[in-house]
Amino acid sequence: MADSREIRQQELARLLLQKARQDLALVRNVGDSGAVADEIIGFHVQQAVEKVLKSVLTRLGVPYEFTHDLALLYQQIESAGVSVPISLEAVEGLTAFAVQFRYILYEEEPGFDRRVGAKLAEELIEWAHSVIERPVQPQDEEDSDAPGAFL
Repeated sequence: MADSREIRQQELARLLLQKARQDLALVRNVGDSGAVADEIIGFHVQQAVEKVLKSVLTRLGVPYEFTHDLALLYQQIESAGVSVPISLEAVEGLTAFAVQFRYILYEEEPGFDRRVGAKLAEELIEWAHSVIERPVQPQDEEDSDAPGAFL
């Protein structure tokens, strides 16, 4: 029988991933608009990536802090023995959009590449989906108090 805790983790991970998809949908729908500032688009890309990483941690049963630090979340996933298909460098720069650029102007040259940001979020969403949808492992009667096995 599958561990009910692991089933709940999978369900919550799915909800977080759905929220990430909604952030990405917003980026895709308004990303080409000059009326929307780079820091707003960057914020929603960052939010999508943050929710993706948290969805994977949730599925793995790894506790995480309520943080916007993408490098920390990324490293927690790697420490749990799961490889993230995007480099740490590619995601850690997005943290600034949740912290520094959330309330001030983004004035870095040459500007935020919206398409690259959206593509990164999309790739992570696809990867997270494959992690989250792996079958829930059956739990042995003897190990019913042990954390659910994932990998």
